[in-house]
Amino acid sequence: MRYKLLLSVLLVGPMHAQQTSVLFIGNSYTYVNDLPNTLRQLALSLDDTMTVASSAPGGYTLFQHSTYAPTIAAIESQDWDFVVLQEQSQLGALPFDVTTTELGASALVQRIEDNHECTYPVFYLTWGRQDGDAQNCASFPFMCTYDGMQQGLRTNYIALAEWNDSYTAPVGAAWKEVRDTYPSINLYDPDGSHPSPAGTYLAACVFYCTLYQESCAGATFNGSIDAGTAAILRSIASSTVLDEPLTWNLDVPNGTSALLDGASVGWNWITLIHNGEGEHLWVCSDGQTSTSSTPTFTFDESATYIITHTYNDPCGNTDTVTLTFNIVLGVDELAAATQYKVFSGLPGVIEIQGARGGETLTLCDAQGSAVMQERLSGNISRIACGAGLHLWRIDDGRGGTWSGKVLVD
Repeated sequence: MRYKLLLSVLLVGPMHAQQTSVLFIGNSYTYVNDLPNTLRQLALSLDDTMTVASSAPGGYTLFQHSTYAPTIAAIESQDWDFVVLQEQSQLGALPFDVTTTELGASALVQRIEDNHECTYPVFYLTWGRQDGDAQNCASFPFMCTYDGMQQGLRTNYIALAEWNDSYTAPVGAAWKEVRDTYPSINLYDPDGSHPSPAGTYLAACVFYCTLYQESCAGATFNGSIDAGTAAILRSIASSTVLDEPLTWNLDVPNGTSALLDGASVGWNWITLIHNGEGEHLWVCSDGQTSTSSTPTFTFDESATYIITHTYNDPCGNTDTVTLTFNIVLGVDELAAATQYKVFSGLPGVIEIQGARGGETLTLCDAQGSAVMQERLSGNISRIACGAGLHLWRIDDGRGGTWSGKVLVD
């Protein structure tokens, strides 16, 4: 169980002015007008050097890519900074229970992480067809219109990014904004599906803003479109990405988290557990510090202690969490400090009085090893447990923590 009390997120600084490597895995929405190279040239005009590669056979799905030898070889060819994942244009909008999208996405993300744990997977949120998808309209009415298909794509790609701890590059969201506000800008190829040069340029702008988490407004590369249109597309791409970073899962990359993986409590001590293999710094409000992944803090007096954990993962990302513990050492103090009354009135039973409901009780043996964890449901809770001395801790879910001991017959 993770003990989440108060989380403070530190955003990772952008990778500006350094060489960045990007692999695109997709299909014709990637290779038409050469999206990877368009992005590379856009980045270069902003003084960022980028190397790009792609595996993009026409019509390919994520599930097909997950077992496609050239795609696997491309993933394993180097330690990529980013790998972009694009589903077949229609499947990306359909419910997951009728497609292989979810399975293919998770398999590819796993392979990407197995190759290099610091690679960021990026899901390429594409756009709805100009007049909807006639092929799937009868079975899925929402696909009959552009707006319905676009909403399906948005919902699915955001979910894939959240489930797979990845970024979303919201090309489709920027695409909709251009359609709504500048209908004279044609983003579509004559087939009503593939991107025009302007559509590919917009996609490149969105990818730049997503990967670097910076505006692309100052770019001087316009591709094959006029400067005025290019400036509009850069502005919309920048605002789409940077105005909603949490929507696109750009907050804490690769699951970097300082949240606890566990804890052991005693009468006057607590051991905090974090399984991360990076660097740790724990600072307690009474001056105690530790760089261990499993620090133990001891307390000489009853007080409220604040412990801050800063975690730097092996990829250079940072997260910080702040935890509050109310430590009560004396029995009389305990009774006065909290509404909770924990005692054993019957053999093999612990009774908790004063709970509001929703608190979490952690019960440990005399050595501090957790033996039970229960959610308290009301004012009085009775919990069966073995005989002997037990240490207990109650987390109220609002940052408050109480601890004590009880002898069970």
